[in-house]
Amino acid sequence: MTGRRRITVCAILVFALAAPAGIFAQVGIGAAVFSDTPILAASDVNRDLLDGSFSFGANGRIRFNSLMLDALGMYATGEQTIDLYLTAQLTRDFLSLLRLSAGVGPAIRFPTGDGEISVDWINAKVDADLIVFKRFSVGLSFQYLIPSSDVNAIDFSQARGRIGASALVW
Repeated sequence: MTGRRRITVCAILVFALAAPAGIFAQVGIGAAVFSDTPILAASDVNRDLLDGSFSFGANGRIRFNSLMLDALGMYATGEQTIDLYLTAQLTRDFLSLLRLSAGVGPAIRFPTGDGEISVDWINAKVDADLIVFKRFSVGLSFQYLIPSSDVNAIDFSQARGRIGASALVW
């Protein structure tokens, strides 16, 4: 498929998904930042390599009652990649002030230099968002990344957790 055709197909898919979501669901768009230094790690990691580095990018969420689809696109400064974390989450609001959600999904890595696109992580994510004025939310996230080349090759010995923050406009 040519580059122009890929862009056209992607634009059609985005519109086909965004139009019904805008009518029947809540849509949130914002920014996120995550620390790349693991706060939980199943094995030793090179903390010197990751110490002080951050991933930052965009966060988009589509909420249908108690189901939320989360897309988190992050630029990893320590690894020079763009990572897309897709998560299907169950969510619940408490007193219209606090939204808790948790889910799991794939992580897709797009290298900025040479290399191939890969799906080699499983992404588990928990979010706690404070809802401000019903149109804005700020929150903390905990993300647990588990390496996996396929469903039969999940490697818990290399798993790591990290913490982040996000701000969204709904």
